[in-house]
Amino acid sequence: SMDAGDREGFTGVVAGRRGRRLGAAAVAVAVVLLLAACGSDSDDDVEPQADGPSTAVTSAEDPLTGTYTADGRELFIECSGEGEPTMVLEVGEGRLHGDMAALRAVYESQLRVCSYDRANKGSSGAAPTPRSGAQLVSDLHGLLRAAQVPGPYVLVGHSAGGLLVQAFAAVHPDEVVGVVALTPVPPWKPWSRLGFAQMTALERGLEVDYLEGANGESLDYRDISRLIDEHPVPSAIPFHVVLSTREQCIDPQDVCSRTYPAYTAIMRRLGEQWDQGRFSQVEASHEIHSDNTRAVQEAVDDVLSRATGS
Repeated sequence: SMDAGDREGFTGVVAGRRGRRLGAAAVAVAVVLLLAACGSDSDDDVEPQADGPSTAVTSAEDPLTGTYTADGRELFIECSGEGEPTMVLEVGEGRLHGDMAALRAVYESQLRVCSYDRANKGSSGAAPTPRSGAQLVSDLHGLLRAAQVPGPYVLVGHSAGGLLVQAFAAVHPDEVVGVVALTPVPPWKPWSRLGFAQMTALERGLEVDYLEGANGESLDYRDISRLIDEHPVPSAIPFHVVLSTREQCIDPQDVCSRTYPAYTAIMRRLGEQWDQGRFSQVEASHEIHSDNTRAVQEAVDDVLSRATGS
């Protein structure tokens, strides 16, 4: 069986290289990790107003750190450092806000860096499932307002978070000045064409289920992709997508390896869709932010330099 991290779509199989055990079902679900894009047809795109702080600040080190009521939910955020733009870290499926600590350590001496626990995880409260794209974007936007985290924002997302930062930038382009997506879950439409073509019928069925919410966080990846597709590509925003190599896959014959060329092509095309988009591929495991922090730092610095004109 797999834990939440192992089932993070295409990226989940990759995580197996870090010593996690993968059962028979894991091989079939490997692509599921990378996919994570499915959809409900919810029209609930109206963003509720944030309700403001609900709990006294929990950290003496940064007055923004604490639990706040946003979107009617209790959400925890941790911020450190000072300086603009604010960097917001969006972790992978099933991960907690500290998962990208290596990046925080690099940038908190230069910028304010914030990360949070999505609803139903860590120090945050509960939310209904499956989780739609509109709900996820609204949660983060409401949390940033409730905690009075100053913008503009540079968003750095890993895996599931790599898709979510694209959704946030699509819905709130005026508040975002840069986006970095690290081995992101692929967008539903191209993945369902190119990626599915390399899967068996059983693998496709498992992948669809996974992307539509049968995953560790009940994230509706298909709906997140739908939300992105409903908005113009925010081409004016510097964007950089960074992929691990196929080495993150366990076996040359597994579903991860079979679909990796399609995944790479989709991600390269994604970078080209943004006027200021770039694509890099580096030697690393799926946990690219901790396994090859220097390569990720180069991509983040690239986006920051273009965002700030420095």
